[in-house]
Amino acid sequence: MPSWILPILVAFFQFVGTAGASRWGHGDSTPQNWLSKVLLLAGPVALLFAGKYPRTVVGVAIGAAAAYYSLGYAPGPIFLSVVASLFLWGRWMRGQRNAERRRARVAEAEQRAGAERLRIAQELHDVLAHHISLINVQAGVALHLVDERPEQTRTALAAIKSASKEALGELRAALDALRNPGDEAPRAPTAGLSELPAIVDSVRAAGLDVRFDVEGEPRELGVATELAALRIVQESLTNVIRHAGATAASVTLAYDEGALRLVVADNGTGGVPVPGNGLSGMRERAGALGGTCTAGPAPGGGFAVRAELPG
Repeated sequence: MPSWILPILVAFFQFVGTAGASRWGHGDSTPQNWLSKVLLLAGPVALLFAGKYPRTVVGVAIGAAAAYYSLGYAPGPIFLSVVASLFLWGRWMRGQRNAERRRARVAEAEQRAGAERLRIAQELHDVLAHHISLINVQAGVALHLVDERPEQTRTALAAIKSASKEALGELRAALDALRNPGDEAPRAPTAGLSELPAIVDSVRAAGLDVRFDVEGEPRELGVATELAALRIVQESLTNVIRHAGATAASVTLAYDEGALRLVVADNGTGGVPVPGNGLSGMRERAGALGGTCTAGPAPGGGFAVRAELPG
């Protein structure tokens, strides 16, 4: 219904009803004059602006009706403007509440999408840093052995090919998720502790002697806990390859009651944490789950990362 129809109907019934009241049975009332007509018209005219100024329209309608009756004019349906203004005000309020709920839903969806994209970016950083570090080490080995022991160069090149293939696959999966249209949160595949032996083997292939121990009875943990544990171990081994100058490292998973403890230690000379996204990312992963992650020099030398995650 067009917005001008209701004001015209209200004005019509107010004028007709008031004219009838003045003609029949209210001879002692104040005669109708220009002021009464202005008051009768004020409410309907104000209704035309109810969409933009609902509270003001209600005030004008109530004020016009109050002034009309206080001046002693013949009683008539001038209250129709008040009723109509309250109706439009109520409808406006419902529209505002609906709009606010829509905005809240959109903001929540955008927040979820942003958080998921940030998670994927962190995943991408950890995975690519690991594989690129392996490629760098193997490339150095290949260059060193190409003349002296060319047969071992083939092994290094095979490792480079495998690491680059895995890195490209992870990159493609992350980009596909980030291309998700609209505000819907993207979804990337999540990894678990079942992938840890393969990561350890890839580091061994890069020339680092890695011991892998499991304490306690292994059990299925939450997806978030397994992913955080995997990435913490992966990032720790990546840092050993890149910074520690180590020849050996150890990875220990301990399944305690209600918690998973993990320790990644090396025999290198790193000693001091290297600033960057890696260590802060590990702490953030653990903290997001209510766990802890610390990194620093190990008592017997070398460097160690220790984390405890709920599970």
